[in-house]
Amino acid sequence: MKKIIFSLFVALSSVSAVQAADANAGKEKSGACSACHGPSGVSASPMFPNLAGQNDAYIIKQLKDFKSGARTDAMMAPMAANLSDEDMADLAAHFSSLPNVNEQAAAASSDTSADAAPTSAAPAAGTVEIVSSTPAAAIYKGNVAAGKSKTMVCATCHGADGNSLIPMYPSLAGQSANYLAKQLADFKSGNRKDPVMAGMVAGLTQEDMHDLAAFFAVQTTKAGTGESNEAGHKLYLGGDAAKGITACIACHGVTGKGMKQAGFPSITGQSQDYLKKQLASFRDGSRGNDNNGIMRNIAIKLSDADIEAVSQYITSLK
Repeated sequence: MKKIIFSLFVALSSVSAVQAADANAGKEKSGACSACHGPSGVSASPMFPNLAGQNDAYIIKQLKDFKSGARTDAMMAPMAANLSDEDMADLAAHFSSLPNVNEQAAAASSDTSADAAPTSAAPAAGTVEIVSSTPAAAIYKGNVAAGKSKTMVCATCHGADGNSLIPMYPSLAGQSANYLAKQLADFKSGNRKDPVMAGMVAGLTQEDMHDLAAFFAVQTTKAGTGESNEAGHKLYLGGDAAKGITACIACHGVTGKGMKQAGFPSITGQSQDYLKKQLASFRDGSRGNDNNGIMRNIAIKLSDADIEAVSQYITSLK
């Protein structure tokens, strides 16, 4: 009898936690999820599950299992690593509140009928557009031409076309516009600290940041010219299970181009000096503007030799 009462208590506690969740807060936290699972919770890719209309208790359990390691996945592990119980409950509440795939398909079908009035209903299943092209107009609202006119100061360190010739400074060419705008905003707010960049961004408006980001986003990234590294290659593609290191490929892709919609940056074409500095900064906590602490959680497990090897390998990516 005591076991039954205890089980009921645990179940009721879980229900209370779900009821206390905030779907609106979950929507705000779901930006990174949309790259794989779709803005409306319906994935455009058959390799990722639909979350729209899913049972909230199920979503919470899966996120907890990804975090604990009870369920393994190279991409979801770093996503869930720094989620709190509240974050998980909020995300679950958001996705469970969305119409499921069939409901979205029916809504889209009715919207396209001859006498249907235009609406902003969610797109049909499988038709959610995940933009992968580089034109900034498709992925961000900045003005490319206006951005070009504002890059004079940037060119000194980052190159006129966003490909830096100075190893200590990052290349910006081809980087996603939303990622670049976030870095500029973080430098201005102090969430990312750098004495040089702090002065550079102090007078920038939000519009300036959008325009600069748009300009650099449409420039062509130069392929890496560094030599490969076998140890770095293994870390990048497979991680290190014994040390709990997630493979870089999970977020940055096979060729290092990143995932624009999820906010994971392209790392192709960066110098080894810059890459090593960022990994070391994430490791010691001096850089902490990564979403959900994903990079800090990974970098803290990297040795100096690991950082040397993987950064060298990344410079060989084309």
